[in-house]
Amino acid sequence: MKKLFSFLIFVIIFSGCDLKPALKKDPLYEKTLKYTQRCQIINSLETKAMIDLVYLNPIYPQLKKTSFLVGVYNEFNNTLNNAEFNFTINQKPVKISEKIPSYILYKNFPFYNSWMSYYIVETTASKPFKIEYKSKHWGECNLTF
Repeated sequence: MKKLFSFLIFVIIFSGCDLKPALKKDPLYEKTLKYTQRCQIINSLETKAMIDLVYLNPIYPQLKKTSFLVGVYNEFNNTLNNAEFNFTINQKPVKISEKIPSYILYKNFPFYNSWMSYYIVETTASKPFKIEYKSKHWGECNLTF
């Protein structure tokens, strides 16, 4: 009898919990995850730099130019290009802007981190996009979209 009573209390307590909202799909999150890549520059088991790239054109078709959202963390003021680090896409000139349009909900993207600096990078390069983030002293990381 005691086991039956315990079971009924257990069923009553957990029958009010609905898992559907917790398992609800987020199409923006899933699509962004598909077009996101990440790499790190590591030296002596220490992360010297980390970069996240999101290819924005498949997610936001209204963009007229080939665009990427780039999140960067490094030991030199979190900028893409500085005295130590250099960022390129297919060795073509790129436009780098810190102003991110309000319709790009990058704070909801899979790898968003508040300690990274984010930029919109536009390029005239054609596919495949070969992205290189290179350090003068610690190596490089390469991504391809």
